[in-house]
Amino acid sequence: MKLKKIIALAMTAVMTASMVACGNKKEEVQTEKTKLTVGVMGSIDAVPLVIAEQNGYFEEEGVDLDLQIFKAANDRDAALQAGELDGVLCDETAISIYQNSDIDMKITGTTNGSWTLVAGKDSGITSLSDLKGKKVGISKNTMIEYLADDIALSNGLEVSDIEKVAIPAMPARLEALKNNQIDAAILPAPFNDTAVADGGVEITKIYNKDIMISVTAFLQEVIDKDANAIKGFYNAYNKAIEFINSNDISEYEDIIISTVGYSEDMRGNIVLPEFKTNYLPAEENVQNVLDWSKEKGLLTKDITAKDVMSDVGIK
Repeated sequence: MKLKKIIALAMTAVMTASMVACGNKKEEVQTEKTKLTVGVMGSIDAVPLVIAEQNGYFEEEGVDLDLQIFKAANDRDAALQAGELDGVLCDETAISIYQNSDIDMKITGTTNGSWTLVAGKDSGITSLSDLKGKKVGISKNTMIEYLADDIALSNGLEVSDIEKVAIPAMPARLEALKNNQIDAAILPAPFNDTAVADGGVEITKIYNKDIMISVTAFLQEVIDKDANAIKGFYNAYNKAIEFINSNDISEYEDIIISTVGYSEDMRGNIVLPEFKTNYLPAEENVQNVLDWSKEKGLLTKDITAKDVMSDVGIK
């Protein structure tokens, strides 16, 4: 009898140990994460990604995100060309350039940043029609130049009616506006706010609605390999959007200031764009940028909007 009890206890111990082992194994599988490395600029549309990272949303979705924030687009693109990035937050002209360089980067989402056309305080510009014959600071062969051309054509002007002055560095462009070396400039946050605080005049704010200023994108090879991780990436992004839209800005204002580079003087006065959960831009709008890129010689391949878009992030 004692022998039977000993055997029964031994079997129970073995079964318990096996269940614990299986449980631990199951837990290991559940906690295994896929790493994604994404390069972004320190701009307002990167804020949801930073919030998602700090709030642990990527971890919840099984994604080990390495979010790399760059100060210059050239540095981001150098990292991409070196094979160090799986995805990027960029503008659509960059997509054209990537594709032309045989980097098969696909648009998988849209962000919600904005740009502002600010006129110098002594420029005499009070409306878009006043831009004729004026010097406007831009960065050449980028979405900013595309916006300058679109602003002209949408307001009864020719592209040649605006004298585009290439000043790639934002601080230098802001300084040129302040010193009356140019009449107006297209600026992102926080440079637009600084320009207005210095006496500049906000002429128009260009949101990422009809014109797709910025997008998120992943390499096709990463989409093929890690589609579920990319879906998790956008699930986390959407959680961050919901957090932003359901909480007062004071709850995450520190993140905005540190990510975008606002001064402390702007605390309490920061105005955010309307953040939306992930969606794809309209093909027509993407095609407009591709056509413009082709006219500028940035794109020599015959590709369409469908060729550079993937719905992996919205399925």
